[in-house]
Amino acid sequence: MHHLCRKLGIIPRQSTNLAPIESNETEERDWSSLPPEVLNLIAKKISEISDFVRFRTVCSSWRSSTPTSDLPPQFPWILESYRHPYQPDLSFYSIPSNKIYNINAPRHLDKWLFRPLEGYMHARLFYPSDQDVFDPFNHRLSLLNPLNKHEIPLPVYDFFGGLHYWIGPRQNEISQYVVCDRHARYHNPRLISWHLGQDKWCESNLDSDLANCEYFYLKHMLFNVERDTGVTKVVDIATGTLVYVIPPIEGYSEEATQYIVEASGDILGVIRKRRSENRSEWFSDRLFDGQFDVYRLDVHKTGSPCWVKVTSIGDHALFIDSYGTLILRSNDFSMIERNSIYFYGIKNMGIHEQPSYMVKRMDIETGALEHLPCPLRKPGYWFVPTLHHI
Repeated sequence: MHHLCRKLGIIPRQSTNLAPIESNETEERDWSSLPPEVLNLIAKKISEISDFVRFRTVCSSWRSSTPTSDLPPQFPWILESYRHPYQPDLSFYSIPSNKIYNINAPRHLDKWLFRPLEGYMHARLFYPSDQDVFDPFNHRLSLLNPLNKHEIPLPVYDFFGGLHYWIGPRQNEISQYVVCDRHARYHNPRLISWHLGQDKWCESNLDSDLANCEYFYLKHMLFNVERDTGVTKVVDIATGTLVYVIPPIEGYSEEATQYIVEASGDILGVIRKRRSENRSEWFSDRLFDGQFDVYRLDVHKTGSPCWVKVTSIGDHALFIDSYGTLILRSNDFSMIERNSIYFYGIKNMGIHEQPSYMVKRMDIETGALEHLPCPLRKPGYWFVPTLHHI
């Protein structure tokens, strides 16, 4: 521990001008009596969450002096595979430590865990406790942090056989939760929202022409990207009014994948063009060989909203997988490179080959690619580990 403290710069080295005091007795130190302010300073310099957890388990004094809020923001992990009732563990891969962590989530035989976000995961209850048979029409939902087992129950809602489009919380705002239900039972898709502390969902109908869209929830507005045209219609959730109609991003096609994110107040459109126009090659080309381009929404330059291509997103970094995006500030996280896109997906492979996955980082300004270590062989999601409670 004394060596660790010196390494972290907590304890100054002994001056070389002073002669050492000779003693025949081995000096014993009571590390549990370290001042709380020293323990707190050490804890804030521990970058890996597993080391932070071990640090807090040394003794009760160390634990009480280092609240979980002292954990520095963590480089996102990759959740290797989601958990269902027959898979006992969640597997997470940490790029900085190059380790896979197998974590046992709360053992509920009636829950499926999927789609991580902001340190929490969606937990779907298929077997309500007051019923003995499977009921696909009565989902009970919750948000679960698999690391500290903290769970937030969501109100019961009838989703008629499935949750047809997750939007989830806004970036870093898990207190509001949004789902878009476009079940065929309805002529119009429904927007369903919930706020932390409420005991029921609020719902409203969307126009029928928004049914065939990709949905993104930013700044209390719903961005609806038409799949066939790339036109984006922006709707104010509170009033249901149409705010903007944005022309498609340059070069948009149905084969492209588009994401919309918010960074320091700016709305960014990220498009990934497929290298191949051959649909039979899309599986092997699912995320990696295409080029990412980034655009900023400009509502003032021409008098009408449009997408303007940019080569910098400042100190932000985007994390993209096959299921969505995450945007973080590099200044808040160790080891994250600014103005970068980190993406995780399947390698190109033959028909009879076992799939394998890889992680790359793209510099947005130059387009240069960096390969990062990745031993995974399953689909996955980016997941920000945290011990905090909402």
